[in-house]
Amino acid sequence: MTNDPFTAAASLDELLTRTQQALSSMRSRAAEHTDVDPGQLLRAEGSAADGCVRAVAVQGGRIESVVVAPELAEVGLEELCGHVVVAVNAALADLDAQVSASARADVDALAARLGGLQEQSMRQMELFSRAMEDVMARLNRGGDVGTRAGRSS
Repeated sequence: MTNDPFTAAASLDELLTRTQQALSSMRSRAAEHTDVDPGQLLRAEGSAADGCVRAVAVQGGRIESVVVAPELAEVGLEELCGHVVVAVNAALADLDAQVSASARADVDALAARLGGLQEQSMRQMELFSRAMEDVMARLNRGGDVGTRAGRSS
């Protein structure tokens, strides 16, 4: 690292830019579901009536499929609809849990990155402050600040 105040300021600017990029990346991943290959979406399955009714939900809150086993053909329509509702709600609940876990992992990863950026920015600000103190000390001594930078008279 350097004591050059301009380099320290540029490094701090770079840290802030990377932080903004990380946040933008998270936002765009949250909105990507329409352009994603369906095989890459989170999916969850729910069942009812001892597995005779199965529903599959995919990320974005959509139901991909509902399958009813032929052995339920004899039950009444009201009972069958009740089993479908139970299976679909189970699939959506599981999907919600998966999405929440994924979001927590993203937030934890971002928090770790931001923690590292914060430490690095503090070091950069400390270097910047020292460099400015050095410049002020040289100015107070009446020395030519430009001489050290290679601009001798």
